[in-house]
Amino acid sequence: MEKTKKKWYQIWWVWLILLFILGKIVGDPKKSNTSKSSSSSSSSCIGYQGCITNVRSNFESSGKQILGEEYLGDGKFGISFLDPRRGLSANAKVTTDCNCNVLNVDVSVMR
Repeated sequence: MEKTKKKWYQIWWVWLILLFILGKIVGDPKKSNTSKSSSSSSSSCIGYQGCITNVRSNFESSGKQILGEEYLGDGKFGISFLDPRRGLSANAKVTTDCNCNVLNVDVSVMR
């Protein structure tokens, strides 16, 4: 019976060491810094004029009617739209990345 306890005791220490090593690997700050730098480099890519398809799709899927659109350069689009649910017309400046994902939308109401 004493040998069984000794083996269990030795295995417990092995598991403790493995958990410690795993924690060091997963919680390594160097790895988290590299993931931050790769995400910041991907956000520095800018959209292009062909991204208007995704911009249109986003506006139309939210129930807005596009009145006019213009490519401003550097992945930015100027959109004039009507929101029939709220009964207002507005302008939006939409920023896209190189994958045509919408990064930012600044809306100002027309007066």
